[in-house]
Amino acid sequence: MTTTTTLVSEVMTPAPICVRPEAPVKEIAETLTRQEISAVAVVDRGGTIVGVVSEVDLVRLLRPVHHGRGRRRSPVRPRTARDVMTSPALTVAADEPVSVVAGRFAANGPRRLFVVADGRPVGVVARRDLVEAFSRPDADIERDVTALLRTELRLGPRRVRAVVRDGVVTIAGRVERRSEVTPVTAAVEAIPGVVSVSNGLDYVWDNT
Repeated sequence: MTTTTTLVSEVMTPAPICVRPEAPVKEIAETLTRQEISAVAVVDRGGTIVGVVSEVDLVRLLRPVHHGRGRRRSPVRPRTARDVMTSPALTVAADEPVSVVAGRFAANGPRRLFVVADGRPVGVVARRDLVEAFSRPDADIERDVTALLRTELRLGPRRVRAVVRDGVVTIAGRVERRSEVTPVTAAVEAIPGVVSVSNGLDYVWDNT
């Protein structure tokens, strides 16, 4: 069976803003403010991502440094992206399934991930990008589910039906073999906006 999987490239924001390692910290701060973004990618001469400078990295520069007996002295301030960037950068490949990004967010808690192709940043995917997928109308989701069942999985309306309510897809009907049931669930779960799948498919014979 052919399954439809949403890729990172489909939900990312393309053309991320990049800076060179020698970019001044002040210039980076101005860029973040002007563009209303939270981070920039740091790339080498070949365009390969080597680090990330985020708002958090810049805020760290404001912390005072204590030197003995409670005295407070101003440290020498870093001047370039190379001095303050977080490296290596947390990235995800453009052709990875969205489920991979969800796993990264759940495990590491980053605010965003830079999307790369051949080591070069081509986009940014944020937690909000994944959250927005769940705001899709049920009618749109049901249309995509129906198209998947009819066109890709070759399951006609007399065999399999699906309804969507609050993002939950309920599937009913009968397939020929038991081995076909689980792939249907996996294929439907990959559709943007699907919260969960209730698969009530029956089967004619057990080939497992």
